[in-house]
Amino acid sequence: MKRILLILVAMLTLALSGTGHTQQTVLEVITLKYRNADQVIPILRPLLAPGGTISGLQNRVIVRTTPDNLAELQKVLGQIDGAPRRLLISVKQDADASSSLDEAEISGSIGSDRARATVPGTGSNQGGTVVIKRGDDKVKGRALGSQSAATDRSVQTLQVLEGNEAYISVGQSAEYRDVGTGFRVRPRLNGNNVTLEISTQRDSMADQNGQSINVQRVDTVISGRLGQWMELGGIGQQSVQQDSGTVYRRSNIGADNRRVLLKVEEMP
Repeated sequence: MKRILLILVAMLTLALSGTGHTQQTVLEVITLKYRNADQVIPILRPLLAPGGTISGLQNRVIVRTTPDNLAELQKVLGQIDGAPRRLLISVKQDADASSSLDEAEISGSIGSDRARATVPGTGSNQGGTVVIKRGDDKVKGRALGSQSAATDRSVQTLQVLEGNEAYISVGQSAEYRDVGTGFRVRPRLNGNNVTLEISTQRDSMADQNGQSINVQRVDTVISGRLGQWMELGGIGQQSVQQDSGTVYRRSNIGADNRRVLLKVEEMP
């Protein structure tokens, strides 16, 4: 019996000793200086002690945790709740378009009173022409060769605070409805690395009357370094049109290559 009492006393002593080392939780309301609660809570939540809770509203964060853990969270907040960095976002539309057109034809009328061969032309007067006439005979030759090229390296810039959203759009309005192509960008920094959350918009007219609009939305995330051009996307198109007959030939070749690139720089 005495031995059993000694064991019970020892167990009670250990239990009381463990309870004495358990920290009580405290409730703290932290007012943020520059950030919103929804910006910092995802960073703080993984650092909470077991059993701790965290919530927030606007610029206030409510934490219930141990005093030691609270001190750790406040230390982290001191690093991330700084003044947001001012950023300059540059958007470059890199476009190259080219086309070439080659066209040749022969038309006219050759023969005699008993038999005559006539080849009608297209009626086009473009290009260089040569006409040969002898009596009632007439032969016309026409040739056209042209090439064109266009390059667009336009750059748009706008300023935005780190963690905030910026919107760039180009488009038109039809029947009091906006038809635009653009994207929303939210930059987040980690040292000299930047992550861009991008939501693209690409609308187009579904009919000539402007009564309906095709709407397309795509969300994506790209990452890179400050000052580095990052490609958002691109498109390359080529077209070939050929038409030929006995004395007629036409070839039209076109190419259109476009890219959209973004660059983020920190402003002083």
